[in-house]
Amino acid sequence: MELLSLVLVNISSPIPVNLSTSLRYVDLSATYMRGVLPESLFLVPNSLENLRLSDNHLLKGVLPKIHASNTALLELDISNTGISGCQLSGSIPDSIGNLTQITELDLSYNHFTDYIPSTISKFKHLTRLDLSSNSFSGEIPDVFSNLPQLRNLYLNDNSFIGSFPSSVLNLTQLDTLDLSSNSLSGPLPGNTSMLPKLTELVLSYNSLNGTVRPAIYLI
Repeated sequence: MELLSLVLVNISSPIPVNLSTSLRYVDLSATYMRGVLPESLFLVPNSLENLRLSDNHLLKGVLPKIHASNTALLELDISNTGISGCQLSGSIPDSIGNLTQITELDLSYNHFTDYIPSTISKFKHLTRLDLSSNSFSGEIPDVFSNLPQLRNLYLNDNSFIGSFPSSVLNLTQLDTLDLSSNSLSGPLPGNTSMLPKLTELVLSYNSLNGTVRPAIYLI
């Protein structure tokens, strides 16, 4: 069996510790899963390419260390759960950088804190990154310059401070950027023309100032 989808099925149980190593697609979204993420999902190399566990509010604990040889995962969605980061600090573990083939990563609506790990810069194939509605703080780090395929970036509803992240200007494929509801301040960069494909820019509820080119839908 390569595909397992139980979306909206009320199974009310922990995630199975030993999923079949032949599974490529697993969607357990909104299934009332409870307990913690088993380390076996990430510590044992397998063929899993898509893993969706979103909208399981009873799923708690931490994001386990990810094995260096588990590079098949293309999509990881654990949005809107009770999962936080590594056990000591609540941050995303640096080992997430081992998911070198990933194209979509959604960790929104969780309890991650502290900083965005620099290892995210290894995601050369990433097209969508959603870290919104967490508790990240400090300045937005320079980790996006090496993500040439990124099209959608959501960092809204966190506690970021500082200026507009200049590394974002290197994302020539970027279509949507949402930095709203943070504590960013200062001028907007004058060279937003470096983002030729940007169509939606959301900056509300910050203290940024300046103008953007007319083709961008600014909120």
